[in-house]
Amino acid sequence: MKRIYLRVTLGVITMMLISCGSQKQAVAQSQNSKAPFGEVYSMPCEVYDTPDKFTATGIYRGSSYQKGECQLNALENAKQMVYAKYRHTYNGMISNYNASIGNNRGNEISTKLERAGDAVINAMLNDITATCIKFSNVFDDGMVECYVAIEIYKDELAEKVSKKVSDVLTQEEKDQINFNEYNYRKQMEERMKNYKGR
Repeated sequence: MKRIYLRVTLGVITMMLISCGSQKQAVAQSQNSKAPFGEVYSMPCEVYDTPDKFTATGIYRGSSYQKGECQLNALENAKQMVYAKYRHTYNGMISNYNASIGNNRGNEISTKLERAGDAVINAMLNDITATCIKFSNVFDDGMVECYVAIEIYKDELAEKVSKKVSDVLTQEEKDQINFNEYNYRKQMEERMKNYKGR
């Protein structure tokens, strides 16, 4: 009976020592790791919006033999992101104008405002150059990732849009919405400056 009791006691002590050792090892591993959820990497060409600029990083994965194509597609992805940010802020501004005009005539004017703004942003995005271009190493499957960052200055965009709007509206339409090119530009700059994006 004493032998059985001694074996059970030794077994319990052994289990306690093993569990304590593994807990200490797990704690030591978690203390050595700076990232509690595993390894974390920064994205190449990572950029953030500021009060002065819309920015975006486009990513594209493609064949390592077609790096030029990868770069073009990554750039296109970045352009689409900047376009979406601009549209978000500008559409809110047009909605305010439309609400104060009334339905029928207001729809015509808001369409002109949208088209003018779209023409400007598209022209600026067509002429844009990347501020950063980086490629990953070649993966086992022969693919690479391309990262392209771009930026657009909000004050330049607002100035060009307000000028374009001034050119497309008739004097009657300008009077109807109490349009002033300078005030329109400043209002747009303020909206874009306050845009909370990444």
